[in-house]
Amino acid sequence: MREGFLGTLRCPDCSGELRVSDRRARSGDDLVDGELTCIGCGRTYAVESRIPIFVERSSYADGFGWQWNRFQKLQRDSYNGTHIVRDTILRRSGWKPEDLRGKSLLECGCGSGNDTEVLSEMAGTVVSFDLSSAVESQRPEVLARDNVLVMRADINRIPVREESFDIVYCHRVIQHTPDPRRAFASMVRHLRPGGTFFLHSYDLHWKALLHYRYWLRPVTRHLPYPAVFRALTIVGPVLYPVVGLLQRAAFLRIPLKLLVPFSNHDRVLRKNGSSLTRRERYEYSVLITFDALTPRFDRPSSADTLASWFAEEGLVDFRVMHRSPAVVLGRKPLRPGDDAANRAGSRRRSAPRREVPRVAGIRDQGLLPQESLNVM
Repeated sequence: MREGFLGTLRCPDCSGELRVSDRRARSGDDLVDGELTCIGCGRTYAVESRIPIFVERSSYADGFGWQWNRFQKLQRDSYNGTHIVRDTILRRSGWKPEDLRGKSLLECGCGSGNDTEVLSEMAGTVVSFDLSSAVESQRPEVLARDNVLVMRADINRIPVREESFDIVYCHRVIQHTPDPRRAFASMVRHLRPGGTFFLHSYDLHWKALLHYRYWLRPVTRHLPYPAVFRALTIVGPVLYPVVGLLQRAAFLRIPLKLLVPFSNHDRVLRKNGSSLTRRERYEYSVLITFDALTPRFDRPSSADTLASWFAEEGLVDFRVMHRSPAVVLGRKPLRPGDDAANRAGSRRRSAPRREVPRVAGIRDQGLLPQESLNVM
């Protein structure tokens, strides 16, 4: 980690400032291995391979650490030869790359860094965290970037200064927390006035809830991760080609997602020009299936519910970008006491966006267009 990020970090216990108390290994200006100490309460936090660690080693997110450390590279645009991650981020958010230029972005739940490597190419600075050991599988080249800090942290106790980021970004994460509403409130605290919040969640809809993960997971989420993986290696060689064959008939694609407990993403990968080998495309589908079956928590929310959270937290200009999956963007309002200079600075930092009228209600304000995206 760059020691310049110390001004952004805070102790998750007392919100005190941190200092470097041990520099066991350095690389230029980077602290590779060492220790941080809270100036306020004295608690210490390890830094390992450039990653500060603010949580216990084991948690409800261990399954994500297990899967991403086994399948580190397959979903990265830089490895699979596609722009799937980049295109999905821009399509769901409505952003253009220049909208993120020079902005500070807090990525809540980064996993192995599939989004991190893309966001860090567009944004000014990116601070990313995940509860699980998945952060250990981040690309070393990304961890070494001057504008990137990756850490292990709890979404309910984020170790950064409040109101310090232009953008707070939470993608494919909040439904896997024990209390999504509480997690949202925690993240909002770190968005600066005038900043933009991007929130994605699986959709709470009867069609989505028929997906095979919801009728198998009550069993599979209690099994050891290696046992689930072994089961997939047994059924995968049979189901993978069968699903791929049946997917050629468009009318069967939705029933297959609901009824057959194995994913096949060959069609999507080939359509996007993937350079993965046949074996890697198979492993990609094993990863997607494992990811669907093992999370401890999966609490999807409708677009209406997400929009209501934005209203309850005092965000404004919020709008639903998509319904399935549910994606909502909103802005933290400038406070009445902000002077003209602060307003101008906030405008420079905030990403340009399509303006919509400020509204009071949710259902009565035209915030819920009938839009959807059938993407991964």
